[in-house]
Amino acid sequence: MSGPRIGLSLGGGGARGAAHIGVLQVLKNNNIPIHQIAGTSAGSVVGAMYAATLDPAWVENRFRKFITSDPFNALGTERLKKEPAASSSAFNQIAKKFKDQMVLAMSLHRNSIIKKRRLKAAFDFLIPVKTFEELQIPLKIIATDLNTCKHVVYDSGDLVEAATRSGTIPGYIEPTEIDGQLLVDGGASMPLPTSIIRKDVDVLIGIDIRRRGVKPLAEANIYDIMMRSDMTTYQNLIRHNSEEADVIISPDVKDYQWSQFEKFDYFFNEGVQSAENAISSIQRHIQKRKGLNFRLKQWFGHHD
Repeated sequence: MSGPRIGLSLGGGGARGAAHIGVLQVLKNNNIPIHQIAGTSAGSVVGAMYAATLDPAWVENRFRKFITSDPFNALGTERLKKEPAASSSAFNQIAKKFKDQMVLAMSLHRNSIIKKRRLKAAFDFLIPVKTFEELQIPLKIIATDLNTCKHVVYDSGDLVEAATRSGTIPGYIEPTEIDGQLLVDGGASMPLPTSIIRKDVDVLIGIDIRRRGVKPLAEANIYDIMMRSDMTTYQNLIRHNSEEADVIISPDVKDYQWSQFEKFDYFFNEGVQSAENAISSIQRHIQKRKGLNFRLKQWFGHHD
């Protein structure tokens, strides 16, 4: 009998996706094969890069080249860094109020800040093949249809387009409108895509790269309350998704934003550390599913 099939569920998180690469490196170093991947947003890109090459070192090197490339610079993530706290002068308070009003007015008349073609160019730089059919192991990519509020799964055809739809951060990247769908980031419906491949694998490993260490709201203004409410839904959805996995790896990505690509080394190293801490648990699950009783149960389950 062949060994148990091992699946990997890669969550979304922008720059924090570097932690996925660190995890993949540790799994390879410990001779743990991956037979199938499901990815959301950053997880879809890293998943595609790995499924195409089965080489974490290549994925790491390509990602490092990406964050000094023209396609990366065109995404404008530098503009999203938090501004230093302004002084409390009346002029600065008025200027901030005016800026906030301008942003609000603009948001009522535009659906994004960055055009989709820029994100697609970035993913085209990262992913070394064009179609799902060229991958070495199966991959499923998750996006969200805002018209139905349901997730959409891609597993064939145009790989770069699917990853682009999965990574379309709502409000920042232009959404895809096609066939009555309005498609954005898979994290809106399935931030950790475990259930998508649960029935296809024997051991399912989930990598959760959501922000942690969220602080209490200091000044509860309308915007912060809305954002924190949305985050609460997101955190609870991930907890629900996590219940499908046999092992959850949770790199300590702290409260870093999705746009902080300058933290690549930190995220990567946290991925390595958290994976090393989880190896014994993963190996126990693999051994358990190698057992005769488990294999017989699986066989009879497929033949009743």
